[in-house]
Amino acid sequence: MKSVTPARETTPLLPKHESNSPSHSGWFPPIRRVMFTACLLSLTFAFTQTSLIYSFRTMTCNEYYKHHAWDGPEDKNRCAIPRIESSTAASIALMSSTTTMCTLLNLFVTGYWIKRFGPKAAMFQQTAWAAMRNLTQIYAQTVGGATGIKIIQTTQLFNIMGSGGGYGLAANSFIAFLAEPEERTSQFGVLGGIMMLGAAGGYTFGGLSERLIGPLAPFQFAFGLLVFCTIFGSLFLPYFEPEKQDDEHEKQSKSFLSPLKVFVPVKKEQPDGRLKRDWNLFLLGSGAFFSVLATGYVGMALQLVATNVFAFGPADSGIMLSIFLLMKAFFLSLLFPRIIKSGRQWLSKSPASEPITRSSSVSSSRTVAQEDLDDPVQAEEPTVVSAPQHNPAPAPTDVKHGSLWDLYFLRGSIFLDGFLTSWVSLAHQGWHMYLAAVVLPFASGTGSACKGVTLDFVGPDERADALSAIALVEKLAQVSTVAMFGTVFSALSEVGRPLLIFLANGAIAMVGCVLLLCVKLPRQSGVMI
Repeated sequence: MKSVTPARETTPLLPKHESNSPSHSGWFPPIRRVMFTACLLSLTFAFTQTSLIYSFRTMTCNEYYKHHAWDGPEDKNRCAIPRIESSTAASIALMSSTTTMCTLLNLFVTGYWIKRFGPKAAMFQQTAWAAMRNLTQIYAQTVGGATGIKIIQTTQLFNIMGSGGGYGLAANSFIAFLAEPEERTSQFGVLGGIMMLGAAGGYTFGGLSERLIGPLAPFQFAFGLLVFCTIFGSLFLPYFEPEKQDDEHEKQSKSFLSPLKVFVPVKKEQPDGRLKRDWNLFLLGSGAFFSVLATGYVGMALQLVATNVFAFGPADSGIMLSIFLLMKAFFLSLLFPRIIKSGRQWLSKSPASEPITRSSSVSSSRTVAQEDLDDPVQAEEPTVVSAPQHNPAPAPTDVKHGSLWDLYFLRGSIFLDGFLTSWVSLAHQGWHMYLAAVVLPFASGTGSACKGVTLDFVGPDERADALSAIALVEKLAQVSTVAMFGTVFSALSEVGRPLLIFLANGAIAMVGCVLLLCVKLPRQSGVMI
């Protein structure tokens, strides 16, 4: 178990990395179990998405014809009338709003559980409540009509205790615990790719099961998968004991709203005695917000433009969206880790102009971190001042340069994202949409890199808050981008220029890039005031 504990007389001076590292623990080590669980949960949560919308339409239609008679031709779909379609859209909108609000609350709850009971308990909670929600939705569809719709809308309150956002946060917390510091950013990317791959499979298999077996099949399969994930997680996911802290600090760090404080600028006392406000985390969070704000609507924009401008049908749009998700999964799972590793190797070969050190809050809480244990002298629990300075030969994952490369990648990725997205506005043929679905995912990875850089600013006892804060920023940006760019797209469509939506996306991405250019990794120790 990779938990940070104070050094004692029995602490080995030369730890056995081979036996303790998650990457050397058999064919199915803990980190692979987390990846497997995250992929399966992504598949499960996506399994019922398309079927749920179809179910709303069916129940609305059945409720309508309880009080109205069908007087149209027999060969026409009796549900395809404006009254039913508008009522269905209103019901889905209410459900989506409730889901979004409850998912935001769930991020606070999950972060609190991770700090109080550890990521395993938090993950177990997500799957257990989601299984109960899914079971209730099966019952709602057997009831049908307006009552069934209200039951499904009410079940979204279960998202407060267990949702897709919560299990993603718990999975990222597992990675933060399990991955070596120099591999953490790459593993965040792999996790993101695995989750996208699972979501793509869920959309596909969920739709097929509904078509081949019946309308309740996706919900029944999802319930079975959630039960399996709950049992598997409780038995095979590793347990990490929450950090033990003093009473005053424990009360502050385990506050329910403490994730919101992560990105608040704080004053730090510099070595020369001056007080200086640290804006790095605030700028990093703002850059992450604008990154998601710019890219979160791209998938929807591709579908809308392809349908409205290039006359794509449901099958064509589905293929394009699948390509988009699969290419993202391919990039994050396979290419992103190699880019991070190669970049660090290149950067480690150049001498550091100024050693990058953690702030005092990080250094003091990581006295026996894995990179420090490489030297026997460091096992004596050094302080920031007394710790001997070493200049080891550059390694492929040189700690001094690792997060610096991650920051370079973060800036370059969002710039490339904005540049490529802007070029989509020049599309004038249908196949250009497929080309965009293939090319745009190669600018992914900003979210994973942002997590890696953010964790370099905080100590192990603040990881849960930091990851919760990033998840909250991303979720708020996702909500904002749908509202903002939905309105912009509608306005551009009215003037006959819908393709300009991609130029607007690219412009917002450039704002995020400018903010990230101002971020600097901590180079000197400072005491937070």
